[in-house]
Amino acid sequence: MSPLQQFIHDHLDADPQRLLLNAARYPGIPMPYVAGQLLALRKVRDKIPAWYNPELQFPAQLSVEQSSSERTARYKAGLFSGRRMADLTGGMGVDSWAWATRFEEVLYIEQNPELVAAAQHNFQVLGAANIRCLQADAEQFLATTTEQFDLLYLDPARRDGQRKVFRLEDCQPNVVALQPALLARAAKVLVKTAPLLDLKLAARQLGHVSHIWVVSVGDECKEVLYLLEKEAPPTDEVPVTAVALGQTVQEFTFNWQEEQTALAPLSPPLRYLYEPDAALLKAGAFRSFAQRFGLYKLHNNTHIYTSDALVELPGRRFELEQVCKYDRKAVLAAVPDGRANLATRNFPDTVEAARRKLALADGGDRYLFAVTSLENKKEILVSHKV
Repeated sequence: MSPLQQFIHDHLDADPQRLLLNAARYPGIPMPYVAGQLLALRKVRDKIPAWYNPELQFPAQLSVEQSSSERTARYKAGLFSGRRMADLTGGMGVDSWAWATRFEEVLYIEQNPELVAAAQHNFQVLGAANIRCLQADAEQFLATTTEQFDLLYLDPARRDGQRKVFRLEDCQPNVVALQPALLARAAKVLVKTAPLLDLKLAARQLGHVSHIWVVSVGDECKEVLYLLEKEAPPTDEVPVTAVALGQTVQEFTFNWQEEQTALAPLSPPLRYLYEPDAALLKAGAFRSFAQRFGLYKLHNNTHIYTSDALVELPGRRFELEQVCKYDRKAVLAAVPDGRANLATRNFPDTVEAARRKLALADGGDRYLFAVTSLENKKEILVSHKV
């Protein structure tokens, strides 16, 4: 470990701002660099635990924010294996590092020289000796290479200067335009997109989509992955897998044709309530989810489900205590301490407005759902977690 790395190691819990203010006390230490490394390491500690190491280099805060988490990178890597793959948008290198556990050789490609230098250093520290680094952009590489790969992977940049973009054709590189070149160099191409992008629109734009994964971590949708192959089913028959990465990995696979024909019977609230994981909601598995698990919906547009018997599924489970009118007195009688976790589903008021009307503080052990009922009434479902 170099003296600079040792200094960072010794000050992992220090306040970066205070170190900057007291930089004169540490001659020879590039304090702006140290402060940047400490800030990056704090983000890395939870997001990429295996990279929480003062010997690694983190050249840009934005790279840490935009990189895959360790959990999503490892999940992606677990979907494929083979001899050779290339990560065409290498960035910080977390995905390449994960792919290196599944492929004999990984080619990391990145146009930013600072990121390439950092990744090369970090792969060496992490012992990922089967990754080869190349400074280039995806278009340049595809236009000049004659190599063949088992898999190509792209995570197009979703920023245009300071403006966030969500359409595929506005991202860099433009995977819609590059698709023929991609499929000429690999049998499989995996594209990661922003969660806000419309899944069906993206699948139609891309064409050749053979599978889609919608991945959440801790009930927050993080990534949408599209697998491209020369032979692919019609859009409505493409398998869509909602993946919930929690204490365990829960998956639910359906297609949009199944969703269109699925039956989701309606019912007043029964003993148990279910809130599907964010990945399921983003994937659009509303009726097929109910049919597959034998659940009822509270209303066609209310994505809270119910049953008499408890069911194991991707999502949160609650036991119903009582149903209240949307009225302060009624709710406070059910929640005497005035503390509850409140969510709204198919409801005219926001959480903040409903919380003010009901005089509720946040927290506690009770979970309240403000919903529109089968009879189109505004109701409050008082429950606790199972």
